[in-house]
Amino acid sequence: MANGKTLQAECYRVGPLAHLLKNRFYIGEVAYRGEVHPGEHEAILDRDVFEAVQAKIREQTVERKLARSRSPHLLTGKLFDDRGNPMSPTHANKKGVRYRYYTSQALLQGRKDEAGSVTRVTAADVEHLTVDALITGEAANAPSPDRDLVDQHVIRATVRQDRIEVEFRSHSTGDTAPIIKSIPFVPFALPKKGYQHRPSASAGPTETDRTAILAAIARSKAWVEAIFKDPNESFESIAAREGRSARYIKLLAPLAYVSPRLVEALAEGRPVANLTITTLAKALPLSWAEQERAYLLD
Repeated sequence: MANGKTLQAECYRVGPLAHLLKNRFYIGEVAYRGEVHPGEHEAILDRDVFEAVQAKIREQTVERKLARSRSPHLLTGKLFDDRGNPMSPTHANKKGVRYRYYTSQALLQGRKDEAGSVTRVTAADVEHLTVDALITGEAANAPSPDRDLVDQHVIRATVRQDRIEVEFRSHSTGDTAPIIKSIPFVPFALPKKGYQHRPSASAGPTETDRTAILAAIARSKAWVEAIFKDPNESFESIAAREGRSARYIKLLAPLAYVSPRLVEALAEGRPVANLTITTLAKALPLSWAEQERAYLLD
């Protein structure tokens, strides 16, 4: 029999074992439709031991929630590969820089044959695409931070070879059925040692994405110009007029300063790095030359 330390280390994990440990059948009770009734069988576990286990499970649930709230990974517990395996946060350190990923549990557990078509993705890419879908969709007017948006709206996200399918709940209507949104996505191949890679043209934005980015740039320019022209204008007044949240306006405002050469490349369909509205707005260099080095591929 496992000793106390082994039991503590192994038994209080999330999953089927934790579910079994909550079963009141062991203390002579039966749970039915949300109610607990005395059973006709004898208890096989001391009630004090059972309640101590429940307290430990509750304690570790709180600890997991706190750990998740501090983690930079927004999609922990919500991201899966296309064979249903959870994709867990992982990271790599290269030349002092920490890179975040989500990796299929099947691959991490040595079950490569059971993994989906995409086994590892860059965390920032998937998170930005998911949040972008929220702030331009059902949650467009929500003033919440990215983590709160994901927690409140995203039920599940599945990574496929050419897209991410995000299942999220809508709070804007009385319809309780989840909404499924398909987001075009081309995962970057992992670089081989000794080679430097730039994003290929095939991994660039689709025509639909280009149109959306250009429209966002045009809106942002108009907002910034309005603020400069009118001292009474503000992000809040623009948000009220446009039916958006001030957070959304502030997020897109940097797009007013996108390099003209990059705008031209987007408009003409020339090769550019894989971009979304959110990734561009959040990581836009101040210098046009830096923008062009980072995003222009021709």
